[in-house]
Amino acid sequence: MNNKWLIFIFLISSLTTSQAQDVYYNLYGASTAWGDSFKEWTIYADEEEIEGDLTLRWGMREAWTAWDYRLEDESGTIKIKWMNDASQWELRGGGEIITMKTIWLRDFTEWRISDGSITIKLRSKYKDYLEEWETVGDKYGSFEMITTYENDLRDWDIVDDLTEEVSLPMKMAMMFIVLFNSTPKV
Repeated sequence: MNNKWLIFIFLISSLTTSQAQDVYYNLYGASTAWGDSFKEWTIYADEEEIEGDLTLRWGMREAWTAWDYRLEDESGTIKIKWMNDASQWELRGGGEIITMKTIWLRDFTEWRISDGSITIKLRSKYKDYLEEWETVGDKYGSFEMITTYENDLRDWDIVDDLTEEVSLPMKMAMMFIVLFNSTPKV
């Protein structure tokens, strides 16, 4: 009788565990939804089979301090941590809180992105050329963003070779930092 209960409990816990796992996506690219504005982005995942969006929340007010994202059933918000200080952001989504902070004062080309247990450093490959970004170190794999066409910030290719330990909210935070810091606020 005890063995049957143990098997039953094991089966129930394994079903619950498999249902509780996050959906894993590889980001593939990002493009402006409209050719003349950087307020609304289309996000591509899993070889362009899945589309989502990243949208400036207060588009009419020209306040670049709050954003919303959606990819399939996953969604979240990205907000500036302190008003008038774009060196700290916070993403809330998927039951996680992700912090994004510049590593150096007034240097928006190097960032530390963390969910409290995983920390990833993201930087512009060149300080004066913001069209190529990459992660530093390979503990969790690699993540790169490069403009599809040189000198055109409307389309980005993403090489997402991060491990499954890195959640979608962490990836969205990295993508947001690149898009926000590389494109004009028009």
